[in-house]
Amino acid sequence: MLFASRPSCIKRLLVIEDDPLVAFDYEHTLQHGGYDVVATVDSGEAAVAVMAAEAVDAIVLDLGLAGHLSGREVARLARDRGVAVLLVTGQCPDDAGEIALACLNKPHSPAALTGALRAIETMICKNKAPRKVAGLQTYWQPKAA
Repeated sequence: MLFASRPSCIKRLLVIEDDPLVAFDYEHTLQHGGYDVVATVDSGEAAVAVMAAEAVDAIVLDLGLAGHLSGREVARLARDRGVAVLLVTGQCPDDAGEIALACLNKPHSPAALTGALRAIETMICKNKAPRKVAGLQTYWQPKAA
């Protein structure tokens, strides 16, 4: 399978989504986009376990999760471990910039999901402002040279 635009510094993803149909769609879309989805889980506890066992470059995270650990707590843990966080939720919270690099509003197209990850790659791999993606808010600050 050939990919028009392979991921650069983000290759291994963890999908954290409690709706099984949405999770399946994300996994399919991201794999088709050239990403390696190391796991798809529905709870914060399962997400933390995967991040402890697997190398993960980024997480695709819905804030509403099964289990006791909140999406915000998972985002903070991932961020503290140097894992890029893409929130994908019904409405981006006011504090999204404190816990994530970007937030994609639901509903969105498959192209917007892969576009959101490409935007994160542009921000962290190239230290450049990303192109606009419909429904995506980014919280990027250039790194000092």
